[in-house]
Amino acid sequence: MNVRTQVLIMGLGRFGGGEAVARWYARRRADVLVTDLRDEAVLSGAVERLKRDGVRFRFGEHDAGDFRRADIVAVNPAVPFDHPLVAEAADRGAEIVTEIGLTLREWPGPVVAVTGTNGKSTTAALCAAMLTESGLAAHLGGNIGRSLLPVARECGFADIAVLELSSFQLAWLEHDLLAPVAGIVTNVSGDHFDRHPDFDHYVAAKRRLAESVPSGDLLVLNRDDEVCQSFAVRPRSRVAWFGRADAPPVPLDGFRLRGDHNRVNAAAAAHAALAAGANEDGCARAGAKFVGLPHRLQTIGEARGIRFVDDSVSTTPEATRAAVDSFGQDVILLTGGRDKGLPWRSLLTAASGAKAVVAYGETGPRLQEELPRAHLSRNLDQAVRFALGIAEPGDTVLLSPGFSSYDEFEGFDARGRRFCELISDETDTPPEGEV
Repeated sequence: MNVRTQVLIMGLGRFGGGEAVARWYARRRADVLVTDLRDEAVLSGAVERLKRDGVRFRFGEHDAGDFRRADIVAVNPAVPFDHPLVAEAADRGAEIVTEIGLTLREWPGPVVAVTGTNGKSTTAALCAAMLTESGLAAHLGGNIGRSLLPVARECGFADIAVLELSSFQLAWLEHDLLAPVAGIVTNVSGDHFDRHPDFDHYVAAKRRLAESVPSGDLLVLNRDDEVCQSFAVRPRSRVAWFGRADAPPVPLDGFRLRGDHNRVNAAAAAHAALAAGANEDGCARAGAKFVGLPHRLQTIGEARGIRFVDDSVSTTPEATRAAVDSFGQDVILLTGGRDKGLPWRSLLTAASGAKAVVAYGETGPRLQEELPRAHLSRNLDQAVRFALGIAEPGDTVLLSPGFSSYDEFEGFDARGRRFCELISDETDTPPEGEV
């Protein structure tokens, strides 16, 4: 009698990774249990799909007995690194795996890996576009919101995976699975101190990508970032630098995204794309066509001469500083959310140069203490209404929160969608491709 492998999926996640892993094991005849602290109603779509594959569920708790019975525990990146149930399962001999690790095991072709505190999604998407414009088969996935595990076995040796990797994914990643033909670190300014015990732990997660690039392959680093500079001390790989003073490896004359930070990220993407087989013409065409990703300095409309910009992806003070710097002085900044334990200095500096500041959410009261001229709103809805009331022709109403969304929303994307809904009746359709 064959005994089925017992697989426990710890945390279904928000971006499809947990669902992909559960389905992957279920279709290989494993006995799969998903355990999640959230209730079934929140996860209903994925739950209904997975039940058709015979997956079982436990909601609202993690039961120690489930972990003792598991042969394999697949952890969601959001699981705390020192979770005692995972540690106990590992001590008992259970295999600890991740969605990214399984994808890397299955992927037959080359991998380009991208990480960084800010800009990694845009950089990864640009790199994939440059490869595609060069006539290559590129697949974008990872932290950007799409698991490549379901398509891995359909791909061949010429298919290139472009993976955006968060610090959580890197910290959990099984040893030596990542060996990219090109790896990019956009910057390292510190993030997620609500999860990482300290800055060194966060840096160590990012360093894992830098150290994973094999000898002879390419590590792409930000010359303007001190931590990135430290990653180049003893690299096994070749190193390519990008930065504000560095010429890009391909012409970017037609590049459409706003902000110096986006231009240097495009240079990083081009370095990696060229290393993975792209050509200069394809990189240049992709840069000229690329109009950005949702909720990333996205102009969503204009009315009465007022521009409205959605930068909800900004969950760090550094990202908000870069967003404000991308516009002139007539910025009405909407900032606030849940504090992740990061220094606020760069956000406060940027906000001090804005025409007006509307602070909201959990961090709103403290922001008003630090910036007495800031208007305090209870939540995003109230903040938008106030901004609409004070905005004048020539102003830019900029949602660039600088903090996580979890005080009010499930994620930055939900926060951005709500911002768009709130101003939709006020705005005209923006010019095609405007960002």
